[in-house]
Amino acid sequence: MPSEVRFAELLRLMKKHGWVLARINGSHHVFKKPDGNSFAIPVHHGKVKYAYWREIQRQIEGD
Repeated sequence: MPSEVRFAELLRLMKKHGWVLARINGSHHVFKKPDGNSFAIPVHHGKVKYAYWREIQRQIEGD
């Protein structure tokens, strides 16, 4: 299992499911959906920890 995933892969997944990158505050990239849901993902050196990737997959693919 990889320890990190490229942010570009995460961004592609988020856009596919209707999420929009609303803002960036430091290392935190905040995504929003038109229904008002949002969450922040820490990104370091263009990578996201695999644990965040898995959690995001569980949440957004359950929509």
